[in-house]
Order: sequence, then C-alpha cells, then structure tokens
Amino acid sequence: MEDLELYVVIMAGGRGRRLWPLSTPERPKQFIDLNGSSLLKRTYDRISPMVRDERIIVVTGSGKGELVLEDLPNLPEANVIEEPVGKNTAPCIGLAAALSEKLLGLTEDRSVMAVLPADHFVKREERFRKLLKSAARVAYDKKRLITLGIDPTRAATGYGYIEAGEGLSGEAEARDVISFTEKPDRKTAEEFLAAGNYYWNSGTFIWRTDTLLEGMEKHMPDLYDGLERIKAAAGTSDEAETIAREYENFSGTSIDYGLMEKADNRGVLPVSVGWSDLGDWTSFRKLLESDEDGNNCYGEVTCRDSANNLVYSGTDKPVVGLGLEDVVVVDTSEALLVMDKSKAQEVKSVAREFEEK
Repeated sequence: MEDLELYVVIMAGGRGRRLWPLSTPERPKQFIDLNGSSLLKRTYDRISPMVRDERIIVVTGSGKGELVLEDLPNLPEANVIEEPVGKNTAPCIGLAAALSEKLLGLTEDRSVMAVLPADHFVKREERFRKLLKSAARVAYDKKRLITLGIDPTRAATGYGYIEAGEGLSGEAEARDVISFTEKPDRKTAEEFLAAGNYYWNSGTFIWRTDTLLEGMEKHMPDLYDGLERIKAAAGTSDEAETIAREYENFSGTSIDYGLMEKADNRGVLPVSVGWSDLGDWTSFRKLLESDEDGNNCYGEVTCRDSANNLVYSGTDKPVVGLGLEDVVVVDTSEALLVMDKSKAQEVKSVAREFEEK
C-alpha cells in the first residue's frame, strides 16, 4: 500500500444503555473491563498489528478522553477527539476526517480511513485485518464507499441489510450495492436470507478521505459546510470553540441514512469473520464462556438445573440461579437487573428512566 496511507477511526461514543446496569453514563460499555480488557482495548488490539498508534484516531464523548487514554496509554493524546455532544455517526466520522490532516499529516486524496465501532466482536482477527486491507485497496483505486458486509447466519431483525449486486471488476470479491435496508421485520429478513445476496451491515466502513467528504458535500451539504469551517480552524486557538459552535447546528444523522443510502459509488465486501455487534445482553454473552447447559456466567455465579441463561455478577456477593431458563441476571453496585431474554431491546428505555431520576 505504498501509494496510499491507511488510518483508523474508532468510534467510542454512545451510552450503551442496552447494557445497563453494567454500562453507565460515567463509564459506558466501551470502557468496561471484562477479563482484563475493555471493548475499546479489544478493538484497538484487533487493528494495532496493521497500523501504528500515530495513525489511530479515537472519537469519544465529552469528558471521556481520560478513559480512552487509560485504556490506550500508547495512543497520542492529540489523537483522542471529544465530541461536544453526541450527534450520531455522520458528524463523528466527519469530524475525524476534518481533523485528519492536522493530526496525522495525511493528504485527503491519498489517505484511506477505516471506521470501526468500539463495541464489536470479531473472532477471526487475522482474517479481518486481511480483508480490511483488501477493502482499503478497492476504496482507494475505485473511489468507492466500502462497507464490510457480514454473511448472515439467521433472519435477524436487529441489523441493517445490504443488497449486493455485480462484482467490482473482480476486486477482492467486492460488489456493487443495490440498496440499504434498515432493521427489517421478520418476514422481510427471512426473504433476504433466502435471496442469498443480502449481507448484514457491520457498521465498518472504508473510504478515501476525499471520497467521503465529496459524498458529504453532495448529500449532506450542511454538515459538509460545518466541517469545512472546523477544518479551517484546526490547529488554531479557535478550534475548540468552532467545533462546539458547529456541533450545535449539526443534525443527529447516521452515516447510513445521510450518505450510504443515497450515494451511487457504494461497495460491499462480504466477509465471514465471526462478527457480532455487542449491543445488548443477548449478544454480550459471546464474551463469556458457556457451560454444558448453555449458561454464560461471570463472577461469583452458580447455576443449577438451569439452561441458556446469562448471569453477570459485578460484586463480591455470590449469585445463584436455580431452575432458570432464558433469563438474564446482571448484579452490579448500581442496580440488579432480572429479565427474560426476549426483553433485551427494552433495557434501553429502562436505563433512560433511571438516568432521568
């Protein structure tokens, strides 16, 4: 890749409310230590063999920069960007792009940005890095906005789907994109799975910096104009004030809705790397070992005559499950959560209520 410069942007914002009460406003899920490593650190370790620390940018929430540096002490402090307020993924990614030349010394037409959420799980990490390099090559040569598409294993309704078209000149198995569909209903998800050319949207993106900004200029002009003003103020005494002022006017738009659903130069690289979005308690269990009855436990936990449960103890107090099935139990110093697995998506509203109290 001598003719392109790859850098990585890790999105480490968000509240992680669906992992309440383990995830809190003071220490959201991406910073929670589990078996000696946080989700943010796992993401960093996943990509550090292919890109040095000086080429890694972490975008996080206001006041969370110290938590980032606690987890990633070798990261240059300047490479940790705090958003004044969370405004979804499009402003987050745009801010990193606007500041990339100042932070990394890279020109927009030669640099390729790989965007990784901090809360994903990847089992086949070496394979993941290889595919990321392949996607970077396609993004650079073809000026495409590339998404890693996950081979679906079931008719999931919690993920967005990408409909793939023809191959892009045989480049690393990358394919054209016909459409993006946000979280479908069960019937539609089953139809997508049967069709064979639909992939889960991983939320991992790869693109040239100039291609990204050109797409924003065309499809998100208000955001683009604000980013240009931020770029002009980068490195000056007005930088922080300019970012705060522009963020007040940014709309809370996802990169999927604002750009990927509208652009005509999209691409998808289908991958199978043991991927999972650790967005709720049912997916979080992938980080925990399973016993012979399918129970995933952490801490001082005993399960008897129980099956397919997740029991997390974050205190010194023993937790015993007896005769349970398909239940989630989370015991922390903040609160005790006991729920049926089918209610995993409703935790977010409960967490919001507790924050308001």
